[in-house]
Amino acid sequence: MFHEIAMGRAFAQCDGAVRTFSQNYSVVSEGDEIRRVYMVNSGMLRAFRFLSDGRRQITRFLFPNDLIGLIDNDSYSKSVETVVQSKLTSLSQSKLQEFISCNEGARLALQKETRNLLRRSNSLQVILGRLSSVEKLSCFILLLYQQKPLQQIVHIPMPRQDIADFLGMTVETVSRSFTRLRRLGLIVSRDPSSIKICSVSALQQVAGRFVLTGSPCRNVRAGISTNI
Repeated sequence: MFHEIAMGRAFAQCDGAVRTFSQNYSVVSEGDEIRRVYMVNSGMLRAFRFLSDGRRQITRFLFPNDLIGLIDNDSYSKSVETVVQSKLTSLSQSKLQEFISCNEGARLALQKETRNLLRRSNSLQVILGRLSSVEKLSCFILLLYQQKPLQQIVHIPMPRQDIADFLGMTVETVSRSFTRLRRLGLIVSRDPSSIKICSVSALQQVAGRFVLTGSPCRNVRAGISTNI
């Protein structure tokens, strides 16, 4: 929370430009020179790159208070698009770096953001390489749940293809995994874009130790079979 407040203060004090982007709008493109750094105020975005064979790999979903371009070098390392209508505040890179250089809180915030991104990357490697499809999807649902942890209703605004490209699965496997979680009694579909988690602790058991933020969950799987 401290680093979010510190970076939010930086964008406010430097008179960042606020803009609302429509759904599926391209905010930045991989390889473009970094001129502005963005903070997400509301909405959701996807960061992605294309593999050499043309397949898309979504590397991250961005939520309020997440940053775009802060720790990249001279160019954006990934393309970023909006999933839904989103509001962002942007600052010129030079103005933000000037603020950080003379503000201890902002420097600490940058360090924490870097550590958080590293944890997310390490957790995603484990998820893609070691977990079953149902375990992967459970981790993804918990990622969305953590945005509003007091509610057991989880909104899933992105298409199934986005989930597949993030978790390294096919769309068909994503659909089968949702079905499996429903049959296990862990989730209930409310409409095409939202579900209800019937038991957060049980879903954490299926997800295992890692969730996509890098935070540990209870590593218990008592009595729950996720084989499909």
